[in-house]
Amino acid sequence: MLALTLALLLAATPGDGEDCAAQDEAGESFPICFDPGNALFLGAGGLVRSREAAPELRAGLLLRTQRTSRSKGTPWLNTHRLLVTEARSGSARRGLTSTLYEANLRRHLEEGFILIPTAKPVRIPFPFDLTLALRVGHYERRVWEGPGWTLETGRAALLVDPLRSPTARVWLGVGPAASHALRHSREGTVHELSPFTSLLLDAGYETEDGWWAARVTALVGWTVGFDGGRHFRAREEASVERLLLAVNDQPVWLRLSGSHVHADAGVARGGEWSAGLGLTVRAGSAR
Repeated sequence: MLALTLALLLAATPGDGEDCAAQDEAGESFPICFDPGNALFLGAGGLVRSREAAPELRAGLLLRTQRTSRSKGTPWLNTHRLLVTEARSGSARRGLTSTLYEANLRRHLEEGFILIPTAKPVRIPFPFDLTLALRVGHYERRVWEGPGWTLETGRAALLVDPLRSPTARVWLGVGPAASHALRHSREGTVHELSPFTSLLLDAGYETEDGWWAARVTALVGWTVGFDGGRHFRAREEASVERLLLAVNDQPVWLRLSGSHVHADAGVARGGEWSAGLGLTVRAGSAR
């Protein structure tokens, strides 16, 4: 699925590398490039989940930062997502999902290597960038399930990126993840740990002008309860966005998304699929 998405985007990319400003008939310049990962965003659309439709609102803050390591002089390409919230109304599938903070902190290594400390030290190539993927405070409330909720208090993963892109527009990280979560129901609260027994994939692509953007994430592995019980779970999410227009330099994207969950949805650890279509406005993303 990821390969197909990237192939479609690459085939439809208009004008990579062109200037990011154009002029109108009066000679005034205006931006034509946008940064999908650096803005305050608000989205609205519809979501179909397990064959039931509901309207959905999305909002959050996206930030990108870049700095250079003082010791090695290598760049850090960082993406931050704050207070990303999705609210769904309707009689059947009302719910709320909110993430306090999520980040991908990638260190780009132009000449990576591994040192083996033997009697005669050996240095071998390490053709990967390293990414620290963090998520804190991921809360979900599914009204139709009753008074319960789930809360992932924290997740951390160490990912390797074979693409080693020098920009933040392209990334492909995969590696082990550790997490702690709470599931609260009428029967009480259950703790779940994944002590690096899960595998996380996070990949994305954005055209240079920001007209197209795609992201795919997947998490698969086992969790362990404080009572000794083990559970296998898996979830995949994908989204593709296309710039439609910009109103007073505020861009509007068309967003298509989909997800699948196995034994990890809600308090009951159910399985489900969903598909969504909507519009997203990103204020402050003009380059």
